Amino acid sequence: MKTYIYHPLILLVIILVTVSCENELPFNIKDNPPKLVMNAFINADSLTNVLFLNLTGKDYANHIENATVEVHVNGELRETLRPLPMETEYDKQCRFNITGKFASGEVVRIDAMTDDGKYHAWAEVTVPQRLDKIENIDTLTVPLIQNGHTQDYMRYKITFKDRPNEANFYRIVVDKQMRLWGYNHEEGGEDYLHWTKHITYSFIGREDIVLTDGQPSTGDDEDNGLFDTAKNIYGVFDDSRFRDTSYTMTVYNDPAIPYNNNYNGYYEGMDVIIRLLSITETEYYYLKALNLVDSDVYDETINEPLRYPSNVHGGTGMIGISTEVSQTVRIRENNPK
Repeated sequence: MKTYIYHPLILLVIILVTVSCENELPFNIKDNPPKLVMNAFINADSLTNVLFLNLTGKDYANHIENATVEVHVNGELRETLRPLPMETEYDKQCRFNITGKFASGEVVRIDAMTDDGKYHAWAEVTVPQRLDKIENIDTLTVPLIQNGHTQDYMRYKITFKDRPNEANFYRIVVDKQMRLWGYNHEEGGEDYLHWTKHITYSFIGREDIVLTDGQPSTGDDEDNGLFDTAKNIYGVFDDSRFRDTSYTMTVYNDPAIPYNNNYNGYYEGMDVIIRLLSITETEYYYLKALNLVDSDVYDETINEPLRYPSNVHGGTGMIGISTEVSQTVRIRENNPK
């Protein structure tokens, strides 16, 4: 059997009982009453953070229809939220839009309550301190073996300094974007418009000692099947190997323009935004658990049940808040005008 889980920015699937195919354990709903599931991965600088709210169930999560979310900052009420409209008639996911920004060091408490008063869950998170800056990014096009084939990849050597005198937890995001342009024809206008399209967040970090927890590998290692370990898909790491010092991290991604983008507009260029996020310890261990599941190395028939960290009281789920620094690398330039 294989465990499936939604992307962390969408929904945390709660596994109440892990069973084998041959020996199923009895499930007593009276002993496992429904709980609120709160999930949000909040960027402290964004005005469009979304919180998801559900109820646990025996086989799958159940939807909530009527609920209120309150956001307190340093003990003071900042926002009272009601659910957003359903995106489609087939997607009844309960969502709340958190519109306020948060500053490093602020204590954020988020409460979710159903209108019937039956359920109430809350989480409290201290916003992490932001890294000072990305000190330098060196880029170079190099041949790289991937899935048995050699092709050109872009190598990024990213230098930054750890926040001193504390244990820190981080995440790297390699955000590959296309820059597009077109014309606004509404109401007869011919205004020139720019917009961006996110292509992928994937990257290769197998050579970096920090991203691999001290077990770097090569493309040959992956192809021979001898190193069947979890990949660091979500790019999380701590500072245990470079505490209070500078570190240069090495990652790769494919600089090619993907085919069949299905976008409207004219291609103008491509950027890669290197984002270094400061995250909480709970979020760090939660994403490490997702690395295990999404790398397809976890098998519930032979492995022990996987427990996801949670910081939600009166329910379950994950509320994460991150701060970040970023730097844009221009990969391709095309001027169609």
